[in-house]
Amino acid sequence: MTSSKGKEQAAAGNAIESRYSGEVQKKLARANRRVSKAIQASARNNARVVFVVMADGSISDIQLAESSGSAELDQFALTLVRKQAPFPPIPSETGKSSWVFKARIGPF
Repeated sequence: MTSSKGKEQAAAGNAIESRYSGEVQKKLARANRRVSKAIQASARNNARVVFVVMADGSISDIQLAESSGSAELDQFALTLVRKQAPFPPIPSETGKSSWVFKARIGPF
């Protein structure tokens, strides 16, 4: 039988994780609005970027997971994520020392 305290802690942990993930996505979404119309026009779809946020908010292992069909947008996407760093530090309550994020960058 699990205690309600354990369930409350799990729910609180999930809320913290969800809120943190939302903060990272929101920061990228705001920056994503800076994609120029010229760059957007050359792309067939969004660029997908995968990166790791470290405990202190810095990033590592950034890479293009899926090309947009436009070398210019692909490069812009990688640069955009790099420029958004550092992200907020990962809350210690999550127990994570790093966190993998996937982001779609582009007009679609």
